[in-house]
Amino acid sequence: MKLLTARQRAFCDAYVSCGNATQAARDAGYSKKTAYVIGHENLRKPHIIEHIKAKQNEISSQRILTATQRQEILSDIATGKGFTADRIRAINELNKMTGEHLQRIDLDANVTSDGKLDEVLAALGG
Repeated sequence: MKLLTARQRAFCDAYVSCGNATQAARDAGYSKKTAYVIGHENLRKPHIIEHIKAKQNEISSQRILTATQRQEILSDIATGKGFTADRIRAINELNKMTGEHLQRIDLDANVTSDGKLDEVLAALGG
């Protein structure tokens, strides 16, 4: 990857923050008169686009909570005072995350026998 100048790096940082090439060029120290053109040109340079995408991916991945972070937050809620609905939901979510959640299934079935089981049991001596 081609190295960026300090001003190009500043442009990338500003662009990631504001999403506007002209404003990013101004913030990076380019002339107000040429900021529109420079911003447009910078967004056509592959090495600058690569740097911007890498910065955006880095920011995006920092916003995603890990499983441990989610469990810590839910644990903080679950260990609060009183039995609030939020605490109960947090404990339920923690149980789901750790595989300790039991799901209740109601089954309404009518079972009929045709006598074959009784024959097998009788043959087995039961």
